[in-house]
Parts: sequence; C-alpha cells; structure tokens
Amino acid sequence: MLERDRTRRLILCFCAAAVGVAVAASGASALFMLDYNGHLRGKPNSFVGFNKKRTASGKRKVFFFTSRGLPFKCDGGTTGKTEFLTLDDALPIVRGEFDGKSHVFTPQGDPVARVHGVLDQARAHGTLRLTGKLDSSDPSASCDTGIRKWVAERGPEPAS
Repeated sequence: MLERDRTRRLILCFCAAAVGVAVAASGASALFMLDYNGHLRGKPNSFVGFNKKRTASGKRKVFFFTSRGLPFKCDGGTTGKTEFLTLDDALPIVRGEFDGKSHVFTPQGDPVARVHGVLDQARAHGTLRLTGKLDSSDPSASCDTGIRKWVAERGPEPAS
C-alpha cells in the first residue's frame, strides 16, 4: 500500500513538472490544454486548470486540478509563489459545484488544498487555499496562500 502511494505521488510529481514545462513553453496555450484553463483573479501570470470526466457510473468529477503562481506567506515571515501543484484527488461535481480538500504532492512536503468551484459549459470560478509546506527554501516552515479566487474558461473541444 505504501509503495503504491509513493509510486502514485512520483507519477503526479512528474506530471505536474511536465505541465509546468509545457505551460511555460507555450504561454498556457497550444502545447497543453486542460478542459478548463484560467488564472487567479487579478493575477494574469498565474495558472489554474482542471479536467472534467464522467465515471463509469455516470457521476461527474473534477480531476487533475492544477495551479501555479499562488502567493504565500510562511510563519517565519518568508513569502513566495507556488510552482505547479496538482491535487491528488478527484472531486465530485454535484449540481454544477465541486468542493473538497486534497493533499498536494511537493518535493518539500505535503500541503493541503481546499478548493471550491462552480462550473457551467463555458466558464468556471471558485476559490483555492493551500496550507502547509510550500517554501522550497525553508521546508520546515508552515505556509498559507489565504483564500484566492480563480476563474477559468472551457477549452476548445478536441477535433474528431
């Protein structure tokens, strides 16, 4: 069980790094697109994106929720911005909303993300907060992004 979790986290870390490279290289455009792509309100250089899927039982879920550029403050007084972080868990969509808490794998620790979102066919918006070990220069520091508002638009449908 522990080995499977470690492998899963390693794969998620690799995927998040690949997302970072792809988005940085493409300016969040052609090379890498999620179902919904956007940014923090008032922070156009940040990134928030996620995919939406329907499970075999017909339930809808948000998965691969990814963010970058969230400002944070740590208990020792340091500040910074997050690199690409991806939530470990899928969040159920109920009546057009999703809400949940998930761990986020980072090299320096295991912060917790609290995310809420409202979505329709064209847009999504919500809030995101990360707490825990976010500062790579001080892995022992406890950090907090505070509640950040985000907006995202539905990406183009894949060509058939």
